[in-house]
Amino acid sequence: MTRSRILVPVAVGLALSGPAAARGTDFPRFSLSGTCALERTAGARFDAASYRSCLSDERAARRTLRRRWASFPPADRQNCREENEIGGPPSYVALLTCLQLAADTLPFRPAPMPRPGATGR
Repeated sequence: MTRSRILVPVAVGLALSGPAAARGTDFPRFSLSGTCALERTAGARFDAASYRSCLSDERAARRTLRRRWASFPPADRQNCREENEIGGPPSYVALLTCLQLAADTLPFRPAPMPRPGATGR
């Protein structure tokens, strides 16, 4: 096989995969109303105040993500974004949580569980 016959498919593959790889690292645009509407149909009690609270949480997470987006590694951004878009409308809150877990930067940590047999002395 000649060199050009090998290079052409490789070049085409790289050209086609570039936009897909970049898409995962671009700042995402999710439908806030779609995310919160899913909560409404989940069967739990969900009134107008809960819907407004959901929208408020999503907006706050979106603001935080916009501010910190470039600080997260591209691989984490892509992985978390792809994971977040599985199985229903994506959520900025879920995306932010995924990125914080990946970076080990959750704003708080639960107290460690006591070891069995340990005393409180």
